[in-house]
Amino acid sequence: MSASRKAASPISWIAASLLAACLAFAQPAASFSASPGCAPRTLSSFVINVRERGARGDGQTDDTSAIQRAIDEAAKKGGTVLVPNGTYMVSAVRDNRLSLKSNVTLRLATGAVVKAIPNDSEKYSVLHISDASNVAVIGGTLEGERDQHSGKTGEWGMGLWISEGAEHVTISGVTAAKMWGDGFYIQGANDVKFCSITADNNRRQGLSIIQVNGLEIKNSTFKNTRGTRPSAGIDIEPDNEEQHVANVRIHDSQFLDNAGPGIAVVAKKSLVSNIEITRNQFFGNHHPVVIKGACGRENAAYDSEELGGGGFAYIDVTELMISKNKCLRPRGHRQ
Repeated sequence: MSASRKAASPISWIAASLLAACLAFAQPAASFSASPGCAPRTLSSFVINVRERGARGDGQTDDTSAIQRAIDEAAKKGGTVLVPNGTYMVSAVRDNRLSLKSNVTLRLATGAVVKAIPNDSEKYSVLHISDASNVAVIGGTLEGERDQHSGKTGEWGMGLWISEGAEHVTISGVTAAKMWGDGFYIQGANDVKFCSITADNNRRQGLSIIQVNGLEIKNSTFKNTRGTRPSAGIDIEPDNEEQHVANVRIHDSQFLDNAGPGIAVVAKKSLVSNIEITRNQFFGNHHPVVIKGACGRENAAYDSEELGGGGFAYIDVTELMISKNKCLRPRGHRQ
């Protein structure tokens, strides 16, 4: 951390009380790592290496089918899929993308990169988790193709898309970078943990949270998000009244140099409740935290003093709690 960041003094967020009302062939074992306290338990000792099913990891071969074969085989026994060091080119477009299954741990080596083959699709994901439980992704990098994307429209190219029916999901030590849309995206999941993840240089968001019940984000970094609005580190924003976000903890994480806010909470269309934002660091974002709701506070942004280094630094050492967005109209919402 730079000297200017160390010099940042803690601030107390006087607005916190008001907000409460409104609102992760054979390689050495050491090359595979996970964050302490976040690694899930596997159901069996079965392990399969994607190289054994034909993946090459040479940065040229389409390895989608080989990796999916390994995932499907591990799912039958509740085991672990190993991805050794290398660059694995995969299709990210719908109906031909990697889909994780229940009771599977995908463990990437430190030098393993799963990279999207350039495409023109408005919507894609390098990895997809849907209708699956007890799933984990540990280590490595998911890399998008924002610099080679041949389409001009859309903003929904994701690194990891966690969608309807996904539950008990652990993502640990994973980097998602250079996506046409978001590094990570959650819509319709329950009980999700993000530990020591990094979202870097994604075009729209580091992480979008559309619908979830039970999410913990800790020791993670969201940085350099820019390209299309809102360019937030994390955006909590249900799209319609059927989608709710509840019971989210964001703590001990960093939000650095995002073109938009470090964290945005947008509760205009549906309920957002029990959001805890604690012990996080903010530097170089447009705003540290922005809250938008239907209570007359269209854009509540929180700044602090300008430092001698010419930038802004923020550290929320107090607890920001959004217990319930009481400003929303209850009509049409499922409680």
